[in-house]
Amino acid sequence: MHKHTNTIHTKCPRCGGTSFTSTVCEFCGVNMPLYGKTKRMSSAHYDKGLEMAKARNLTAAIESLKASLQINRKNIQARNLLGLCYYAVGRIGEALREWVISVNYGTDNNPAKGYLGLFQEDMGLLDKLSDATHNYNEALLFMQQYSEDLATIRLKRAVGINPNFVDAMNMLALVHMKTGEMHKAGALAEKVLAIDVGNPFARRYYREIFQKKIPSAKKLRAQADESSRSTINMPRENTGPQKVGNQNPFYAQTQRPAPKVSPISGILLFAAGLGAMFLFMYILVMPSFLEDSIAERNALATELNNRQAAHASQISERDEMIADLEEDLEIFQTLAAQQAEQNLNLQNESWVNTAYSYLSQELPREALNILLNVDAARLSPDARATYNHIRETAMPIMEAEYYLQGQSYFNAGNFAEAREALERAAGYITEGSDIADDILYFLGRVAEEEGYYNLAQTYFERVINDFPGSNRANAANAGLNRLEQD
Repeated sequence: MHKHTNTIHTKCPRCGGTSFTSTVCEFCGVNMPLYGKTKRMSSAHYDKGLEMAKARNLTAAIESLKASLQINRKNIQARNLLGLCYYAVGRIGEALREWVISVNYGTDNNPAKGYLGLFQEDMGLLDKLSDATHNYNEALLFMQQYSEDLATIRLKRAVGINPNFVDAMNMLALVHMKTGEMHKAGALAEKVLAIDVGNPFARRYYREIFQKKIPSAKKLRAQADESSRSTINMPRENTGPQKVGNQNPFYAQTQRPAPKVSPISGILLFAAGLGAMFLFMYILVMPSFLEDSIAERNALATELNNRQAAHASQISERDEMIADLEEDLEIFQTLAAQQAEQNLNLQNESWVNTAYSYLSQELPREALNILLNVDAARLSPDARATYNHIRETAMPIMEAEYYLQGQSYFNAGNFAEAREALERAAGYITEGSDIADDILYFLGRVAEEEGYYNLAQTYFERVINDFPGSNRANAANAGLNRLEQD
């Protein structure tokens, strides 16, 4: 009876190889349980980001997707969705960066190729979106100079070019709030929240302007559409004066005829009646009048105090708002600087990729000309390795090509053309070059033939000092001897 032993086979989640151990892959050496756990964690963050993106909470979606990529940078789905979220809020440079990285990591059916293809087919679109970013950056400079009018013009241009440019709309809302145009700022805040309901700046502005709870994303989109179609008609108060009847409370009418009296008695009675009337007015009317005057004065004083307190409160609130807005401005400036830095890095890597394409097509001269635009200090490690590979491959080719041209011109007696070709060849000399001594020697010979003896002596001495064991060293010694004899 045969005894069978069970052997555990584990399939590697990374390379797909079948291993006889449950911990370390025998083919790629990865820790399989740990690798599987990181992929599951990355997928969980991606699922959360996808859920937030469907709910139009793009700020939360971006944070979840960035966390997913920190765990597994090759999560193609998370990277493509992160690019789409960036594109949806108008951050075009960051979207392109994610899609370029995704294409490098992904397979042939990667959707990111289609996204990038749209820009490659319509280069004018990329130029327009770059112009929007340029106007936004100029607006930031004008805000630093307290030129809100010029900043408003630039921001409106940016939003007109890129209607989903959330950062520009937030900045424009900030400018309107500083200038007191709250209804315009509110409409912009609603538009931003219709795009990204989780945007922290727009949510803050909305609460400060409307002093109420932020509605759902669906309702915000409806409000944003309505505000773009209609205008607000402010009611006018009717403050015109009203006519009030002016009655005399002391008017009296008697039915009895006046008694017949003598003129003197009539005068005395008139005087007595007049005095009685004034006494009556003083006793009954004056106290009431004084009380009304005092009450009115107290009411005016109370109203004045209330208005002063309300004015002081408004000033305090305005100062706090200005401080908050200035803090937001600093954040916007930081974001703009970061975006400009990312655009420069992306442009540098794009030039390196273009140069590599030229080199692949056996066009080394064009590849090296493209590299003249590159700031190597900004390149990532992978891009820097490609940059060095292009130089190490293309420069010896151009060095040999120009050397052969210069030697041919020299043998034909065309010394001016020989000097130009040999100087270009010298510009491509790299460490370990096999023909550097030949280039320097023939530059010395051309200078000797053209009568520039000091320059010829310099070239010959460099050959002797830098390449003492070469055949050209002996020829350079002979050249120095000729110069001394001349």
